[in-house]
Amino acid sequence: MPETLEELKDNMTSFDELWQFPYSFGAVDGCHIPVKCPKGGLESAKEYHNFKNFYSIVIMAIVDANKRFTWASSGYPGNSHDAIIFQSTSLFSKISNGNFLPAYCKKDGGVDIYPVLLGDSAFPFLPWLMKPYSYAILTKEQRYFNYRLSRARMVVEGAFGQLKGRWRILLRKNECHTDTLKSMSLACIILHNVCIDLEDQGNRGWDLTVDETTQKRRPREVVRNMLHMTKCRKIPDSSRKATQIRDNFKNKFWNETLGKGGY
Repeated sequence: MPETLEELKDNMTSFDELWQFPYSFGAVDGCHIPVKCPKGGLESAKEYHNFKNFYSIVIMAIVDANKRFTWASSGYPGNSHDAIIFQSTSLFSKISNGNFLPAYCKKDGGVDIYPVLLGDSAFPFLPWLMKPYSYAILTKEQRYFNYRLSRARMVVEGAFGQLKGRWRILLRKNECHTDTLKSMSLACIILHNVCIDLEDQGNRGWDLTVDETTQKRRPREVVRNMLHMTKCRKIPDSSRKATQIRDNFKNKFWNETLGKGGY
């Protein structure tokens, strides 16, 4: 995670240049690691039984614009909701209290913009955590914002696709103790970052987001199903300040596309 203002600005610049989403320092999501039924019988192990009808633990992670894991926490029972997992971490508390990221705020369109994480509709809606509009009927501007957010969040799927493609032990049902698997998964994440730092891209076939036959990116839902990425119920939007920031992004993106000839 960025520890200095310079590192924070570098992260945000990379996200803007590579994924066209300004002020973002990362994208957050969860991923399931299959495990055998933990000891204690079906009743005591039900918290590990996830929405896809198998037992798992969850890795919750933040990824930067270059598909490097900048933060990760592993070992949560598979039946846990993404919002509960993330809010239970010390990182969430530190960012919420303003005690973690370097101080940064920029006035844009009359709104104070802070460094933001990108999440899906299962995460809480906060001034530093952006999520898509989830109304029943969306305007064209809101749909375009959702598209830009979704495109930028593809970096998380790409990171998990490379991680699980290179270390297949994270794909199959693991027989070891959940505590051991927690350490193994975090070790694989560290090795993933080392490979990126050394510019070792490995075999293209190891990237599970790419179809080996056509060499094209697989459809998003196919990717998420293959990687056992989390799917949780939506959390209602409730932050007025976060709404102002998201609306500012929406207007900014829409004005950009109008300047390029329309959407």
